[in-house]
Amino acid sequence: KTNTMGLTGALQIGRSGLLANQAALEVTGNNLANIATPGYHRQSITLTPIKDQMIQQGIFVGRGVAIQQIVRQVNEALEQRLRGDISDEAATLARQGVLQQIESIHGELTDIDLTTELSELFNAFSELANDPNDFSLRTLVTRKAESLSQFIRNLRSELVNLRSQTDTDIDDAAKAADDMLTRIEELNQQIVKAENGSGGAHALRDQRDILLQELSQYVDISIVEQGNGAVDVFVGAMPIILNGKSRGLELQRETIDGQLSISLEVKADGTRVQATSGRLGALVASRDTDVTAALDFLDSFANNLIYEVNRIHSQGQGVSGFDSVTGATRVTDATAALNDVAAGIGFTPDHGSFQIHVTQKSTGQRVSSQIAVDLDGINAATDTTLTSLTASIDAVANLSATITADGRLRITADANDFEISFSDDSSGVLAALGINTFFTGSGAGDIGVNPTVTANPGKVAAATEHVQGDNRAALALANLRNAALDALGGLSLTETWNRHIADFAVRLGQTSEAAEADTLVRESLEAQQQSFSGVNSDEEAVNLLSYQRAYQGSARFLTVVDELFQTLLGLL
Repeated sequence: KTNTMGLTGALQIGRSGLLANQAALEVTGNNLANIATPGYHRQSITLTPIKDQMIQQGIFVGRGVAIQQIVRQVNEALEQRLRGDISDEAATLARQGVLQQIESIHGELTDIDLTTELSELFNAFSELANDPNDFSLRTLVTRKAESLSQFIRNLRSELVNLRSQTDTDIDDAAKAADDMLTRIEELNQQIVKAENGSGGAHALRDQRDILLQELSQYVDISIVEQGNGAVDVFVGAMPIILNGKSRGLELQRETIDGQLSISLEVKADGTRVQATSGRLGALVASRDTDVTAALDFLDSFANNLIYEVNRIHSQGQGVSGFDSVTGATRVTDATAALNDVAAGIGFTPDHGSFQIHVTQKSTGQRVSSQIAVDLDGINAATDTTLTSLTASIDAVANLSATITADGRLRITADANDFEISFSDDSSGVLAALGINTFFTGSGAGDIGVNPTVTANPGKVAAATEHVQGDNRAALALANLRNAALDALGGLSLTETWNRHIADFAVRLGQTSEAAEADTLVRESLEAQQQSFSGVNSDEEAVNLLSYQRAYQGSARFLTVVDELFQTLLGLL
C-alpha cells in the first residue's frame, strides 16, 4: 500500500511537471508569436515547487511544481513618461506644421513676397520723384499699388483659409480623442469582468495601453488604475474618464470681442479642459498664438500702411485739383467724435487742423482756409464730428460740403471755374476720411487703390505747395520705406514687417528644435520600454529549449513510473 501511494505521488509529480512546463511553453510561444506586435508587453511565467510531503518522521519528499503567476512585464512609470513625451512630440509637430504653412504663405524665401511688393511700390514713388510730370511713371505707381493691394488681400485670404483648415483639424482631433475615450471605457469594462479583481487580462490591457498611447497624441494625460483593474484618465487635474467611464470631450466656440474662440470642454458637465500638450492642445493654442496673430498683425500692418501713405498723399497735390471729391471712408455715426470708436472710421485722427484751398481756374487766384479739428477731449460737446466738420467746410466760400446717404464726406466746388486742393493736415482727418487719398480700405481684407487715382493718374499727389513739377510729396512717399513711425514704435514699415517675419522664423526654428528633441526622447523611452517589455527572440529561444527539456524529462519520468506500476501489478 505504501509503495502504491508512493507511485501515485510520483505520477502527480510527473503530471505537475507536464502541466507547468506546457504552460511555460505556451507563454514562450505567445511571446514569440507577438514579437512584432505593436503594443505587446512580454509575459513571463514563474514556477514554484509544491509544498513537500513527509513520508517518514523528519523526511520530506517534494510533490512537484506549480505555476505561481504569469506576469505582464510593464513598468508603469516608464509607460507614463512615454505617454507624456508622445504628447509633447505630437504638440511640437502639430505647431511646426502650422508655422511651416504660415512661412509658406508669407513666401519670404521667394521673390513673390510682401517685402518685394513693398519695395517695388516705394521704388515707383522714387522714380516718380525724379520726373513728376511723366504720366507713365504715375501709371506705374498705380499699377504697383494695385499689385501690392492684391497681394495683401490674397495673403490674408490664405491665412483665413489656414485658420479654417486648423479649425477642421481641431474638430477631427477632438472627435478622435472622444472616440478613444469611449473605446477605453469599453476595455475598462471588459478588463473588470475578465479579471474579477485578480488580474491576468493581459491582451486586453495591451489593447488599452495602445489606446492610451494614441490618446496621449491628442491630449496630455495621466493615468490612475483602480483596484478592480479599470483606469481613470486625467488631463491636468480634470478627469475625462472617472470610475472607469468616459466623461467625453467636445469643443466649445464663442465670439469674444469679434474674435472666435475655441476651447476644449468635458462633455458631461461643460468644465473647461486645459490641454497643455498633445496635438489637440497645440492646435487650439497655435490657432490663436500663431494663425490669428499673423492675421491680426497683417491687418494692423495694412492699416498703418494705408494711413501713413494716405496722410502724406492727402496733403499733396496732383497735376490738377478736384471739382468734387468724396471721402472713401464711411462714418457710422456722424454725431460721434471722429476719434471715437462709435464713428467706426478704422483710423484715429488727432487734434489739429488742415488747409483747404479754392483756386479759380480762370485767374489762378487761390483762397486758403484753415479748418480746425478739435479732438483734444477736453470738452466733449465741442469735439469735431462729421456733422460739425461738414458745416465748417460748407462755410468756406465757393464750396459746398454734404454727407452722403452712406456716411461719406463730399466736398464740391460751387462753380466749374473753381477747383479744390488740400495741404498741411496736422490732424490726419483727411487720411482718416479718405479725402484725396491714395489707398482705400482700412485693413488687409479691403485694401485697394483709390479709383479716382487709377482712373486719372494725374491725381497722384506728387507735389506740395501747389508748385507745378514739385516732387516733395513723391519723395516723402518714397521715404516711407525707411521712415521711423511713431505708430510703429519708431520702426519703419519695412523694419516692422521684417521683424514680424523674423519672429515667425524664430518660432519655427525653436519649435523644430523642440520637435527633434522630443523625437529623440521618445525614441530613447521606446528603446527602454522595449528593453523592459519587449520580446527578445534569443532569450525566448533559450526559454523554449529549457521548458522543452523539462517537459521531456517529466514525460520520461512518467514513463518510468508507469513501468514501475506495471512491474508491481505483475507481482500481484
